[in-house]
Amino acid sequence: MKVILDAKKLTEKQSAHEYLKWMLEFPEYYGKNLDALYDCLTDLRHPTLIIVNSKDAEGYFPKVLEVLEDACSCILL
Repeated sequence: MKVILDAKKLTEKQSAHEYLKWMLEFPEYYGKNLDALYDCLTDLRHPTLIIVNSKDAEGYFPKVLEVLEDACSCILL
């Protein structure tokens, strides 16, 4: 699975989790927190995430990025 994520959409907690749920096709029971993010990512088969606009992202993004890097392969652009 390869998905392109826009880091600028990951700067606010609530909207970040809504965006991730939609982009990664998480189940309805997705808990919209970092622990649930990790759990759902590790359930995916070999995810590769390409993250664009990573240099411009602030706020909640560094926390999300840490989980993404722990759970799957990430390419920052």
